Amino acid sequence: MKKLAGRVSNFSAKGVRSYQEDRLVAVKKEISNQEAGWLLAVMDGHVGSQVAKFCAKNLEKFFGQSLGEKKTVDENVFKEIIRLLNESTRHMATGSTISLVFISETNSTALVAVLGDSPVIILDREGKVNISPEHNVRTNLAERKAAVRRGGYYNIGYIWVGWCGLQMARALGDHDFGTVLSREPEIYKVDLGPDSFMVVASDGVFDPRHSETANQIERLTGMIKKDSTFKAKNLVQDAISRRTGDNATAILWKAVKVKKSDIKSKK
Repeated sequence: MKKLAGRVSNFSAKGVRSYQEDRLVAVKKEISNQEAGWLLAVMDGHVGSQVAKFCAKNLEKFFGQSLGEKKTVDENVFKEIIRLLNESTRHMATGSTISLVFISETNSTALVAVLGDSPVIILDREGKVNISPEHNVRTNLAERKAAVRRGGYYNIGYIWVGWCGLQMARALGDHDFGTVLSREPEIYKVDLGPDSFMVVASDGVFDPRHSETANQIERLTGMIKKDSTFKAKNLVQDAISRRTGDNATAILWKAVKVKKSDIKSKK
């Protein structure tokens, strides 16, 4: 399998909000001769930015701790990262989603972990658009039922614990929700090809009300396919022009064609 090369852009705007609760991480990682690529993450905070800010500040450190002596990034690495983040933020009143990705350009794969409803959109090796699961009680009946079984009460689009309401069934932080929220991510792997791209974003980029998400994803992925110069800033500016009612943050990874003349042979 040929190695991939990708180009990453990112952009964030507070939109109509008076403050920014989103955070992002986008760093190149050279792990071993068996693994190199990009560590990407978007955290969409709620009731404040404390948890999202902590995750952004400590993600690389926890990534290194979880990786240890391993030469490749696997599901157990991601599980340990989320466990460490949960242990460190469970006492905090604010909360956050996290969508975490490691793009292995060496192995042409993307490992994805999702906790909450920050979307990860991937055009895979076969040209199919993959959309991450959405842990939102308004749109995901299975997640709603699971939150109710854990002791929450569902009403008017929110899961409730006392006077506190939240759309997410899974998140970090949110001390008041205790075990009503799941802290376990959904983890999966997607094969990438030479025409692949990936968007990791906060829900404000597509539809914070979660009523037109699918239509917006179809429209925006079509724009990315057609325009080779399209960047994360274009995604966020599109959301702002649609008067999104939320912060808007996006990371865009796009596979790039590597010319043979650009590859130096090693002698």
